Amino acid sequence: MPSLAAEPIRVILDHDGGFEDYYSLLVLALASQKNAPPVKLLGVTTASNGESYCKDSHGYPELKKDLLGNFSAEEGAISGITQKVLSIAGYRDAKIYTGCDERVTTISVPTQADEFGRPLRGSKKTRFRVQLPLSGKPGLEPCLLHKEFVFSQRDIVCFNEFNRPFRDETLKYVLPKAQDALNEFQLPELSLIDPKKKASTFLAESICESYQKKEKLTIVAVGPATNLARAYAKLEQAPKKYGCPFNIKLTDLKSVISVQYMGGAWDVNKADNFDANGNYRLNEPFPTWTEGNIYFQAGEHIFGMHHLPFPGTNFEAIQTGEHKKAFNSLNNAEFNFWIDAKAVERVLNSGIPIDIVPLNATNFARLQGFADRIQNNPAQCQTAPAQFVKNLQLANSPAPGVFIFDGLFLWDTLAATSVWNNFVNFEEFRDLEITTLTNGDPSTVTGQIAAKELFRRDIGSLFRLGRVNNPVRMGFTVNPAPGDPDFKTTIQNLVFGLVCTS
Repeated sequence: MPSLAAEPIRVILDHDGGFEDYYSLLVLALASQKNAPPVKLLGVTTASNGESYCKDSHGYPELKKDLLGNFSAEEGAISGITQKVLSIAGYRDAKIYTGCDERVTTISVPTQADEFGRPLRGSKKTRFRVQLPLSGKPGLEPCLLHKEFVFSQRDIVCFNEFNRPFRDETLKYVLPKAQDALNEFQLPELSLIDPKKKASTFLAESICESYQKKEKLTIVAVGPATNLARAYAKLEQAPKKYGCPFNIKLTDLKSVISVQYMGGAWDVNKADNFDANGNYRLNEPFPTWTEGNIYFQAGEHIFGMHHLPFPGTNFEAIQTGEHKKAFNSLNNAEFNFWIDAKAVERVLNSGIPIDIVPLNATNFARLQGFADRIQNNPAQCQTAPAQFVKNLQLANSPAPGVFIFDGLFLWDTLAATSVWNNFVNFEEFRDLEITTLTNGDPSTVTGQIAAKELFRRDIGSLFRLGRVNNPVRMGFTVNPAPGDPDFKTTIQNLVFGLVCTS
């Protein structure tokens, strides 16, 4: 990965629109405008299947009139919110390219189901326009009307979607707070969205241009790997179309292209990761929980995706309450790896160097108290970026004195700022591959799942040794500044210095 140098590090950000993705976007845009910028943000690509909405997909956000209010559906979609945040930073030098609508399908979903999400006989069907993952429709199915384990609302749920109530947070909090900042500081909304060029095309062309000019480029990926994997596929199929030599291979690009990816998690006890044959240790009859996408012995339930129904599976011994009615990637999956596992497989096996900043490292980058710090420094922090961050962190408050966002982490911001700071300790891990359709003993939990469902439920985000020599590094720990009692202060100092000005 590039290190601090006299020339700014050229960066493209690929993000999926969670509230904290916009913090990573903000810091990259602000850092790019410093007198001696450490980075140069060249463009932003937005994901089709992350924490924000694509326009017209599933009828959202058009049908969210109660959340959109006076905002248009275009403003409520991921690229629209991205444009507002770049406008808060006053950054004009990065266009926005959407990953939405590059590959879609229309499906019919029964609108009545039992407690397991199984369609009821004779129930009516609703047609939905669905954004597809890299593997296409097989990676999407099934789509069911199901009640999320932490929500009472039934909704259409597909394998490659994040929980819709979480996606609604972008409409409830990020969109209005971004607009508030623009209004308060009388900032114009810039016109930055490229309506014609898709995200994967922009990535492919940028990669080829960097190769031709021998200019290094770092792609900071903080969402699903779909856009990047599609770009790699385009370069493999028709490199000349995107500006590369006709006979180039992806491995030929490793001299100039690298990826910084926030995703996955890892059991820090390496002896637990693989068995004597180099297979990932999933062959447990009753795995307990996972941390991120990795089985974690003695772990705990920290983050769940879609608990889609799996009737007949005996998980009574390891699940509680609503969990007993549902099952997905061993209950948990780190979102960025889980949501399009086939894309992650393509990216990790491309031969292009990649540094992974997993949950293990980001758990040190805590957000707690950052809003108070901004509020307590009015002379320095009377800026649009600072007020946007403060107000957003305090917006999601389900009870007096409880602020959900303020209790979370600078997940993606750590990955982004580690491009030019020595924040993460990386270790070489060259034999790394995502397993896809087969794994484990047929008598185990894994073997109980039908093959067509396997990689979405269990196998989509697991590692296996000894297959491909991949230039991959994993970051397990962080480097606090000297004299700093914890890394939280180190990361917050950097962000504070960017969003606040004296």
